[in-house]
Amino acid sequence: MKWGRNKKMDKPSTVGNDNISETPPEVKSKAREYLQDQEKLRKLINDADTKVNTGKETNKGFVKETWENLKAMVELVRAYLKGEYRQIPYGSLLLIVGAIAYFVMPADTIPDFIAVIGLTDDAAVIGFTLRQVKKDLDKFIAWKNEQEINEEQERR
Repeated sequence: MKWGRNKKMDKPSTVGNDNISETPPEVKSKAREYLQDQEKLRKLINDADTKVNTGKETNKGFVKETWENLKAMVELVRAYLKGEYRQIPYGSLLLIVGAIAYFVMPADTIPDFIAVIGLTDDAAVIGFTLRQVKKDLDKFIAWKNEQEINEEQERR
């Protein structure tokens, strides 16, 4: 994995996501900002991981499946950041990073501190993103499961 002097990351080799044009420009812009700065992206993923793991109070606005997919998105970006997983189209990565950024932002459409409904807009954004990147996320999950099996076999 190469990191430039300006801490910009190499883009994934496969570019494209037909549905990226449906994404609001400010989300794409913010996601590109994160993808161009390794430290900023690392902080975003750490913040997302903290928020994801804060407990049951946090996921009240999420359906369990959406919550699990959000965790997988965070893991995918973490693996991408480490250079372990790069088999994702840039457009899909952009959408995922944008959704994670929206989830982490404390001041979004419906503030997260509002009981029960505070995370519903976050869940909607994650759901929209999931519909766009489901195949890519499923490929990552399959890859991750294969890595875990290989690690387990090596330990034996």
